[in-house]
Amino acid sequence: MSAPSRQFRPTTAADVVRDGHRFEWLKPDGWREGFRALVLEVDDPEFEEPRVVGVGRIGPNTVHPGQDLVELEIEEGHRRRGHGTALLHELRKYSNNPLSSKVVPGSARDGFLRAQGAVTYLEVPLLRVDVAADRTARWCAAVRGGVDVAARVVPWTELPREQLIDALTTRYLWQHASWSPTALREVIRPEVGEEFYEESVREHSWAVLRDGEITALADLYSTEGGEAGEAGDTVGHHREGALEAVDAAVPHARADVALCLAALLEDLRGMGVETMDFDNHPTDPHTAPLLATLRRTEIDPVHLVEIPNGLTAVLRDVP
Repeated sequence: MSAPSRQFRPTTAADVVRDGHRFEWLKPDGWREGFRALVLEVDDPEFEEPRVVGVGRIGPNTVHPGQDLVELEIEEGHRRRGHGTALLHELRKYSNNPLSSKVVPGSARDGFLRAQGAVTYLEVPLLRVDVAADRTARWCAAVRGGVDVAARVVPWTELPREQLIDALTTRYLWQHASWSPTALREVIRPEVGEEFYEESVREHSWAVLRDGEITALADLYSTEGGEAGEAGDTVGHHREGALEAVDAAVPHARADVALCLAALLEDLRGMGVETMDFDNHPTDPHTAPLLATLRRTEIDPVHLVEIPNGLTAVLRDVP
């Protein structure tokens, strides 16, 4: 059997209008600086013109510049015919960096990317904590019983915007340094400082202060299906957020993260929230051990994977 006839070309605005309903993701080429977007067409006897059966994008990761982002999608009826592999090979021509993506273990996407040589560089499960459990209330009381008088926990609404953004940026920098190094502080501040701040539910996010400096942060984010709160946020039965120290190396970091977590859990419990999902990393040196002391369940595991490209592809193929 001869190989199917394929052709690649940049995605146009007309492609988006015509085929946007067929693909979960479809953007015109160059819609973002540094990004390329391609469509894959094949000859189809049922149509007078070649049919778009796949779409893909590739471009720089502003926050983590050591890897480029890649996404592709093949129409369901045209999968397992080599189209996805061919499209990925074409996209690789626009990058010399390793490529990164996310997969759900055991999914079709996982299987495809593994076949392309993808390897996991971090497993990230959501940890769902039982906020309503009586033991959670006792856990919070135990934390508060050992509070250092030098530490004070306050909601974000009591702190200046710029101070919180700086703290969020600092936290992100060290959290990712060992496994996904970031760009310079001034580059990532708008994305991981300002955006996180704007997207958070600040009335119910918490910070620990020592001598006026933020030492730990617990940020809460809205989830769908809740009821509108005073500031338009959703207060449902389930919430999602993140938590860690601003400086992981100081002696009181663990205690301050515990105090911040206790304030968040007590606040959520008072609102009638039943569970809290923590989008943290297993590499977080204070949050991970603290969450392990609570009643929690791992849900929705995601693997962050790297697909060989550039140097790693060359080294992989050494005979």
